[in-house]
Amino acid sequence: MAYTAGILCSFWIIVSALLTLRTMGKQAGWGFQLQSPGFVVAMACLLFFMALSLAGMFDLGLTLTSAGDNLARKGGYAGSFFTGVLATVVATPCTAPLTGAAIGFALSQSVLVTFTVFTSLALGLALPYLALTFVPGWAKRLPRPGRWMETLKQLTSVPLFLTVVWLVWVYGRLSGAEQETAPIMSLDCWLGC
Repeated sequence: MAYTAGILCSFWIIVSALLTLRTMGKQAGWGFQLQSPGFVVAMACLLFFMALSLAGMFDLGLTLTSAGDNLARKGGYAGSFFTGVLATVVATPCTAPLTGAAIGFALSQSVLVTFTVFTSLALGLALPYLALTFVPGWAKRLPRPGRWMETLKQLTSVPLFLTVVWLVWVYGRLSGAEQETAPIMSLDCWLGC
């Protein structure tokens, strides 16, 4: 329950920030930070080094990997709560392709609808652990650690490398959009916009 509370609180902080930006007249949504070329470059570099680490080229140092993990390793309810917060921070950027339509809809609705949609997304993220809490016998059916985990780790580097390629493409579009505004507008007009 504390883990679920950590996820819920994290999502509520995210949606509160987005709604605050919306009331201030800013254009903000899920992934709005991808409109900043500097952020895109920073993310591409970070993901590239993470992908290299997952591929087995090197291991990230313990101080780097445990930066957010210290709070999650606390015992009791506080540790469970911060594990939920950490899960939100780590997992939510990866959900954009799957939840983009729901988030886009939510951000264009009333505050109540927006909070309801984000709360549903948070509960969906927490559901696997919540289900194991209520039915602990299901944990016996989970795969045991072994050599397969190293192979899976290396396979997960592939989507990260693909994401880096996509971020480089986004950066190219962002930096090129400033220089090519006139031709793009004339092409839009030519197409009958």
